[in-house]
Amino acid sequence: MESKIDDKAEPDTEVNAQDTDKNRLENEFDPSVTLKNEEEAGKILDLMQKPEIDFDRFFKFMDSSIQGLKEYRLIVSALELGVFEALKSPLSAEDLAEKLGCDPLLMPHFCEALHSLGFLDRFEEGMGKEEEKAQIGKIDAVASQDNGKFETGSEDHDNGTKSSEAVYLVSELSATYLMESSPFSQQHYLAERIRNVERWTRISQIMKQGPDVVEKGSFFGEIVHCMAENARCGLLQETVTVVMENVDFTNVKRLLDIGGGHGLYAIAFSKLNEDLQAFVFDLPPVTGETGYFIEKYGASRVSTIPGDFFTDEIGSGYDLIFSSFNPGGKVPSLVPKLAEALNPGGIFVTRQMPDEKIKSSPLLSLDWNLWTFEGVKKGGSGYSFENSVPFNEYIELLDNYGLEVFRALDMTDGSRIVFARKAT
Repeated sequence: MESKIDDKAEPDTEVNAQDTDKNRLENEFDPSVTLKNEEEAGKILDLMQKPEIDFDRFFKFMDSSIQGLKEYRLIVSALELGVFEALKSPLSAEDLAEKLGCDPLLMPHFCEALHSLGFLDRFEEGMGKEEEKAQIGKIDAVASQDNGKFETGSEDHDNGTKSSEAVYLVSELSATYLMESSPFSQQHYLAERIRNVERWTRISQIMKQGPDVVEKGSFFGEIVHCMAENARCGLLQETVTVVMENVDFTNVKRLLDIGGGHGLYAIAFSKLNEDLQAFVFDLPPVTGETGYFIEKYGASRVSTIPGDFFTDEIGSGYDLIFSSFNPGGKVPSLVPKLAEALNPGGIFVTRQMPDEKIKSSPLLSLDWNLWTFEGVKKGGSGYSFENSVPFNEYIELLDNYGLEVFRALDMTDGSRIVFARKAT
């Protein structure tokens, strides 16, 4: 009975509120304005009502999203136009427009936008040559880390620019991550991001037709360079340091980097242990690319094993098996094969993203499921497959095959690295 009484009371309350609002509006309007009838009063009341949810919540979100899109397109367009390569030497916006065949009226705004994001440095009118040369020296230093220098033109870098104009030059940020000659260049990473954005532009179509189907071998053969670029920016160094600090490498003579892709981890371990023979196991299209990095860094004690670790033999007699973001890193059927390949007392090191980090991002899960491998079904959350189990459950399974976990550490990127020792 009480609920019925309450239900009847609500409309009366709403009517009373509307009457109050109408009276308030009538009182607030200029006395010369007369509300001729109830219909006119109702229209004005509707016009003056505000949404219950504050508009800032919606517009700030939309503005922030669109701002990010504008900044992304600005940087990608600068790459496509060759702005950063052209500005190895300082140029005015006018000279840059002429060099690249761009609109001279738009180019100053374009350069200023890049400058505001930190991707270009600007030399104001009257800046001394010494200060200009000092900044160019910093840019040269970035390139020289990889046995090469930018060609910065003539020694005084005059390049025909007028002293009355501001000139622009690549900043240390763009020189580090956007120049092809930098050892930390993210050119392949950006190419992959562009492909990802293109997929999102087709999301309405994908929602109706289902995920894009990608051939596994060619996908990893292409993305391995992207992963290598990412690893070089700090993750490789941190991971190798953590492993070396928690494993006695005096006892490690044979190492397997399973699903190792670019092989940079195996290469780094071999460089830090002159007695180590390392092997990188991955799909044939991938190991072909691994060879590029082995040759680049002169890693004579690193070899590749092409194959599919779910169906092919992975070898045996390993003192350490390393797995970093391996797509099969949470598949239980792989555990017994890994345990059998290890020597007694050998160490299994696996690094993956904890499930709680992935499940907290529905957008990441959607992104992961907008595409799939040919003949492979993905799991519901990001970076998982149909036959995967939660990472914590996978770690618990190790003990069933004689791999005792003795340490688990969280990394700065949010991933977790776990160490397990095979019983002697």
